[in-house]
Amino acid sequence: MRFILGVLLGYYMRGKRRLLIITLTAYIGLIIVCSVVLPAIALSVLGLSVMRERASRPPQTSVPVVVGVNYETAQIKLRDANLKIRVLAKRHDPQFEPGIIITQTPQGGERVDCGTVIGVTLSAEDPWR
Repeated sequence: MRFILGVLLGYYMRGKRRLLIITLTAYIGLIIVCSVVLPAIALSVLGLSVMRERASRPPQTSVPVVVGVNYETAQIKLRDANLKIRVLAKRHDPQFEPGIIITQTPQGGERVDCGTVIGVTLSAEDPWR
């Protein structure tokens, strides 16, 4: 900075106005390029990179809550959300009648990729009856 100011002051004191104007113009152009143009290029490249990365991600959906409903209703709800269903286990639970979903994985409200398999546990009849 001191060097540039010294050059400008020297040109001014020697009466070389034309060199002063050329030097000032070059200096201002350099400042504009370094502080405006280069950051703008860097930000636009970063923006393109972010857009490309977002486009490469698979679409996501929210998992509906299917605990407490029967298997057929859960299957329809999950299909509407672009998800699949799989029975992981059947067990007796006195709080639920047979055929009702007791648990689900992943839980309702979570964000997952479309096509994810939702594992459910169904209530079954009491094996001791």
